[in-house]
Amino acid sequence: MTGRHIARPVRRCGAMYANRLFLILLLAILISFPIMIATAQGNANSSITFSSQRIMGTPVYVIIADLNDPTVKIDIGLPEKGIAHSESFTSFIKRRTPLAAVTGTYFDTRTLLPTGSIIVRGKMVHESHIGTAVYCLAGNRIKFADARAGEPCDMTGAECGLRTGPRLLENGGYALNPGREGFKHPGLFGARTRMALGVTANNHLLLVSVRKPITFSRLVGVMKALGAVDAVCLDGGTSSAMYYRGEFLRRPGRMLTNVIEVREDPAPDARRLAINIPINRFSLKNISGKPGTSVIDCSDETIPAYDVTIEQSAVLADPVKLRLAKGLHSLFPVNRAQLSGLQCFNYA
Repeated sequence: MTGRHIARPVRRCGAMYANRLFLILLLAILISFPIMIATAQGNANSSITFSSQRIMGTPVYVIIADLNDPTVKIDIGLPEKGIAHSESFTSFIKRRTPLAAVTGTYFDTRTLLPTGSIIVRGKMVHESHIGTAVYCLAGNRIKFADARAGEPCDMTGAECGLRTGPRLLENGGYALNPGREGFKHPGLFGARTRMALGVTANNHLLLVSVRKPITFSRLVGVMKALGAVDAVCLDGGTSSAMYYRGEFLRRPGRMLTNVIEVREDPAPDARRLAINIPINRFSLKNISGKPGTSVIDCSDETIPAYDVTIEQSAVLADPVKLRLAKGLHSLFPVNRAQLSGLQCFNYA
């Protein structure tokens, strides 16, 4: 009897041990593969999505933008006061309202000057010859251009872009050579939290934040595993920043001098539209805006407009400030006392 009483608990303990071992093994198998923790937020049909994954044992945040979608727009954000100034990441987002944004290129913490060239709206706003050039051409075509430190990069036709680095991947192959590009600071070469940008073979932009310290070489493997064929490193460490649809996924420990932004244009196929309104012949009664049915209502006639919204402004005495709900959101201040005509524009 005593032997039987002893044997039963032993069998139960053995079963419990086996179950625990099975669960541990199952968990280990799952962790060894990339795991999609979070998928697209907001619009399920959006061409801009976010996920949290584990790649090669490394936890990463990934923003993916489908550049084949003409509604997707890439931009470079600068501080409100311009080059050689800085701004908090929170302020960048609040002021510029991108759908997604990450840290851009490196900068001198003393002078606040970026270490690489920056192009905004087709204009070179800062020039410095360190790193690989990454720039966007018309039609959402992303190009990478290498150059030695101190040499200019050909960025002809760039709508926006910057020089950063080092280059991680080129046409799917290992391309790491920091010294050639001008990256020599010893703080860059140890394990640290990283930010990276890549483009896949099917023209998807990858904006990646690595959530634990890794080396450049390890980052090459992570970007390749994510599907990038071309990739560069961005400023990371204390500067690591990532925002997506209302959530600050990574907050930097310092002010920033530039950020990479992703937007969605609700009217990508619209061409430049001008509406000439001879307001001088009428007294302005009402301006109303509703997509597709907007009108400007004057005393003698109603003139169709194009998706116009109105907001009050204290810039002029009794002014009307029109803001287009699409395109570049251009602002047109108008003084009611001196109305002689008005043009409303929408840009693709």
